[in-house]
Amino acid sequence: MRKSGQNLMVGAGILTLAGIIAKLLSAVYRIPFQNLVGNTGFYVYQQVYPIYGIGVVLALSGWPVFISKIITEQPDEAHQQLVARRLFWWLLFISCGLFILVYGGAPILALGMGGNLKLTPVVKAVAWMFWFMPFLAVGRGFAQGQLNMVPTAISQIIEQIARVAIIIAIAWYGVTAKWSVYTIGTWAMAAAAIAAAAATLYMSGVVKSIWRTPITKAVKKDKSIGWFRIFHRLWNEGNLLAMLAGLLVLLQLVDSFSTKGLLEIYGLSTQAAEYAKGVYDRGQPLVQLGMVLATAISTSLLPVLRNHVVHHEQKDFINDFQMMFRLSLILSGVATCGLMAVMPVVNQVLFSTREGSQSLIVFVLTVIPATLILIGTSVLQSLNKTRGIGWLIILTMVIKYGLNIWLVPQYGIIGASWSTILSLLPMLSIVMHRLPKTLWQQWHGPRWWGKFILTLLGVLVGAGGWCQISDIFIGSSRLANLITLIIAILIGIIVFIIMLWRLRLLSVAEWYALPKGHKIYNFLERRNK
Repeated sequence: MRKSGQNLMVGAGILTLAGIIAKLLSAVYRIPFQNLVGNTGFYVYQQVYPIYGIGVVLALSGWPVFISKIITEQPDEAHQQLVARRLFWWLLFISCGLFILVYGGAPILALGMGGNLKLTPVVKAVAWMFWFMPFLAVGRGFAQGQLNMVPTAISQIIEQIARVAIIIAIAWYGVTAKWSVYTIGTWAMAAAAIAAAAATLYMSGVVKSIWRTPITKAVKKDKSIGWFRIFHRLWNEGNLLAMLAGLLVLLQLVDSFSTKGLLEIYGLSTQAAEYAKGVYDRGQPLVQLGMVLATAISTSLLPVLRNHVVHHEQKDFINDFQMMFRLSLILSGVATCGLMAVMPVVNQVLFSTREGSQSLIVFVLTVIPATLILIGTSVLQSLNKTRGIGWLIILTMVIKYGLNIWLVPQYGIIGASWSTILSLLPMLSIVMHRLPKTLWQQWHGPRWWGKFILTLLGVLVGAGGWCQISDIFIGSSRLANLITLIIAILIGIIVFIIMLWRLRLLSVAEWYALPKGHKIYNFLERRNK
């Protein structure tokens, strides 16, 4: 396999592993948290969570991906470091503005989130994390621009471990001390700033390194990396990438400002609406888990594709895109079918009841279009063909809001799930249409779609069938469901691997591109002889 492809997959592999660990922690901490504070307490936390989610997107994937792209374009280390320095000061200025906006506007935001002023201190608590974004974004982006994904991966894990540990401790102590759910929510959101500080401490070495090389006057006078040129690109390209990476968080923000009131129109009381919204929010960590690979691939894909563009390596560009697109489609499809198959079981294991399983099954369908949008827009970004995409994201949010107004009052919380997936389809169609036609030439083999659908059905029937049988013979207690879930995951993985191999859905190169894929492929080939 080519060196660029190997670098791409190594980078994606590192970020995928870190993402899986972080998302598992993000899902696991919700178990004791939701069980301790209840669905209403979970609702309080999740109402403000999109603001935290936007901060994470900016510091972890949005701005760093843009920074990695612009770093890759520079001819030498001096240019790279000067760009990084100037971006740091611009991001510090923007972060200051975001802090003032969120902290100062907390009462207005709280009123917008269901007319509940008790959410004001919760909103204020999360605002403090914005001060750490310049350090994390520039440190991560600078390292990624040099195709070093390790600092991003480790800092992500440090940040998540610190945040999860603090949140669980706060929930336990708050319940013991009989705090209100709003006090617990305030301190839980404050954990975001503390965790960001821990990650910043780890990234301090990388951040310091951008001031290591003395910059000559000739480099400083380069107009292509002037102060306002850098800001213009940050505002147009960087913020666009942040919006793309945070697309689902932005849709979640729409839910925070609309769903509770619409559920009351549906006929629920205020308390019942908050409870139902808390149940609906269970879907967020599950979708995030399904999106881990897409986020990692898109983060690793952009600097590599941009490098192909800069060096006019069209054939390598097409090959890398096609391989990543096929793998992303297959893996996101299998993740979606797997989550759908085990949803009632995983719902009870994580959150103690099977409430809202139908709406969550619909909700996880968003993994596929969201994944393809991420990959497609990464390609458009590498080709500098993103004009109008920002407005498309805003249009998607407007469509989501409009569909909420139409569907939630008629169908309740499942209407919010349908509005999310339906709002993504127009954007997916436009993004795929805007990709160059040359990328689609011979991008899959004969009968590929039939093999792909058969593989998804195999996983859905295998894992889902086991869950149905297990309910009858093992029972539906929480412990029984945990055993069922573990076995269902193993069945799903085994069926998936066997179907991939038997149907020859992946090429040998694609098998080798997957983590441990070469060992699995060689083992299966030996067993067949």
